[in-house]
Amino acid sequence: MQDRFHALLKRRLEHEIQQNPPLFPWESEIHDYEADRAPVLLWLNQLKTLNLPVAVPESVLTHLLQRCQETLHSSLLEGAKLIRAVEELFPNQPQALNHLAGLVMASPARSGAIAPSTPEVNYPANYDAAAPMQQMVLSLLAAREILGTLTLTVSSVQPIVERQWLTELGLLTLQAEYEFGQLGSRLRLKGRLPIGGSLLLHGQGLEAIAHRSDAGVLSVELFDIQPNQPYVLEVQLTEHESTPLIFSVYAAEA
Repeated sequence: MQDRFHALLKRRLEHEIQQNPPLFPWESEIHDYEADRAPVLLWLNQLKTLNLPVAVPESVLTHLLQRCQETLHSSLLEGAKLIRAVEELFPNQPQALNHLAGLVMASPARSGAIAPSTPEVNYPANYDAAAPMQQMVLSLLAAREILGTLTLTVSSVQPIVERQWLTELGLLTLQAEYEFGQLGSRLRLKGRLPIGGSLLLHGQGLEAIAHRSDAGVLSVELFDIQPNQPYVLEVQLTEHESTPLIFSVYAAEA
């Protein structure tokens, strides 16, 4: 009798959840995340290592990664990019986000530290228990680190830059190399992939792509590079339904 009651209760709860799915704290209506965000999960392991005062939920990290990749190549200044990345999480809060973005940019990069004037710096044990202003700061800090990791800037002074990104399938390692000589400029991207996949480097009317069917190294390069202009690197892993991981590469004038 008790088992039958539990079974009926379970079915009733499942039906109610299907008819009225719960909302995230930032939502005012139901959104379908499955089609858009599930493929991003392959890249989330790296984001779980972000050096933040409090761990940020996976659902928020998924949203931030997508938004950061969308704003990565825009001409917006850093503060505007941070706001653009988090504004959907905190609708109708433009003034607060603008103020807090300025404080976040003034804090030491990649340290998890916050400028002394940032309000309410004594964080609770988890993100859900944080006050709205605290959640804004945490989201802005996470967006800043994501944008920084996704941006590779090389120059004649620093011709080689490396990045590592921990995926669900293993470690992805990238190396950007910039050369400038008598024959002109060259931008080369090397990648060590945990499984088969591809690298696509494009921008300013140029494009180069390389594929391999198993784990190992790939390399792509472009010539006659325009300084201070964004080039896009797309990393795709095959045999796995995922969206590409997108980086922005700049060859800066020294």
